[in-house]
Amino acid sequence: MNWGSAESYRMMLKSKNWKANRAKGGCGQQMISTVLVPADFTIETEDLLGCIGELKNAGLKKVILLHVVDIHKSQGLAPMFERNAKERIEDYAGFARELELETETLVVLGDVRRTIAEIADREDVDAIIMGATTKGFIKGKLLGRTTEYITRSSKKILLVEKYEAMKEGKEVYEKACRATFSRILVPLDFSKEAMKAIEQLQEFKEILKEVLFLHVIDDIKDMDLLDEQREEAKERLRRIKEQFADIKSQYLVVEGIPSDEIVKFASIEDVTLIMLTARGEGALIDLLLGSTAENVLRKTTKPVLIIPASKEFEGEEWDEGEEYA
Repeated sequence: MNWGSAESYRMMLKSKNWKANRAKGGCGQQMISTVLVPADFTIETEDLLGCIGELKNAGLKKVILLHVVDIHKSQGLAPMFERNAKERIEDYAGFARELELETETLVVLGDVRRTIAEIADREDVDAIIMGATTKGFIKGKLLGRTTEYITRSSKKILLVEKYEAMKEGKEVYEKACRATFSRILVPLDFSKEAMKAIEQLQEFKEILKEVLFLHVIDDIKDMDLLDEQREEAKERLRRIKEQFADIKSQYLVVEGIPSDEIVKFASIEDVTLIMLTARGEGALIDLLLGSTAENVLRKTTKPVLIIPASKEFEGEEWDEGEEYA
């Protein structure tokens, strides 16, 4: 299915009876059954869709492939760009269909960032898969403007994949990690928002090989009480680890700046994915978390999975005696 402009796409959406939004972001787990994959054709098909096969084993049913023809850059050449895009996006669709996944293609003329976020909401997708180059991270750039905008404005689960340049000076990239969900790092600060990562992790049990839990102590108030604080954190992590008895897992408590320790630990342990939880602020997702999540995104060359905030959890601490106590 292809639509000529973002406006016509919006009108089409309003003319149909769309399914009611499912309750998302609450206390329960969320199965990823539909994903939106924006494609700008700089990333090879099998690399862009490399994690699709893994997600299929965890319940993925449908892939929506989207190319947005930038209305700000196309000028009078938009029809030609759209024709070319419709041909190229079918190569990506063929890859997804070979995996026996329901596949839909969209080529839309509009503002790239807004259109991606809007279509993700309108199609009621469970997650968005975005690409980012490792070179951008090394330079300290946050994913590029489009991915940054989606990261900050969307309420969807977001998987930020990483890609490395295949040839210097050539805008073609290959996936940096081939098995995204095999060894996941889950940093936890024991807030209720952070515990959403544990709930989401339950949905990936079929494809998980190993999970590493990390707590970083950054609020040392009394050095004499540090050992007690460390042991308390270890006990909490041990109880969480018990929820994944069938999966290889380990946990660690360290002291330092959370973002630095997360990035360092991910590199040393060669994890394949970092799972972070965002916190909500009004209608937008505030990724600052004391700059932790933003800094991790800036510095790491590992794929990052961001779980959106739950409004009812804003600022609440995880109490002893609750589900994962």
